[in-house]
Amino acid sequence: MHYYVLEDQPIQQRRIQQIIGVCRLFDQPAQLLAALQADEDSKIILLDLDLHTVTDAGLSVAQMIRTFDSMSPIIIVSTHTELLAASYRYQIAALDFIDKSQADGQFQSRLRSALHAATNQLALHAKKMPEMVTLPSIRHHETVDVNEIIYIASNAGASHRVVIHCQQRQIDLRATMKAMAALSEQLIQIHAAYIVNRDKICCLDVKNHTVILQHQIRLPYSKKYFKKLQTLLR
Repeated sequence: MHYYVLEDQPIQQRRIQQIIGVCRLFDQPAQLLAALQADEDSKIILLDLDLHTVTDAGLSVAQMIRTFDSMSPIIIVSTHTELLAASYRYQIAALDFIDKSQADGQFQSRLRSALHAATNQLALHAKKMPEMVTLPSIRHHETVDVNEIIYIASNAGASHRVVIHCQQRQIDLRATMKAMAALSEQLIQIHAAYIVNRDKICCLDVKNHTVILQHQIRLPYSKKYFKKLQTLLR
């Protein structure tokens, strides 16, 4: 397990490090983001919000993290408790919001509890059981683990053909988007031409009407699916 901390005050860095132990400390967002993208192992991320006098900078950093990492737990550690409501609007799925102004004993208890919850969350994800489904192909019966599917796209060059984009391969077959969406509750239609695995969604780019998936994949969503997507990401 790797721990990453974004905190620009040395006193608070030491305070957190005394509780966590071995961790990687950063006071610059760009350095943190580069390190996170290079690390494919399980990790827990702690973010301060007020960085170098910019009160809500940590929320923007969290939003950037979610463009390439939807799974790592994010714990916000800040004195700016008034930004708790704003953190929901950023759709960063923070695990906890801990007030740094608490007394040391209370702060330590809250942080240890959050770290325990984060560790359990990662363990549950790692143990996720395969969900095998049979693809609706008339030529042969092929099965695929839904957890391996990132998204499904209709083939613009061929009628009633779709391309399933998985972690390690692509599957091209004759099928309708309606039939593909019916395979599993994990598969959510976001556009006439796209279905996504809900577990692979990092965040929404509302301004550009796109869904950002793992590996920084961007797909457009239709207005009719916007409310459903908002509900999923709450």
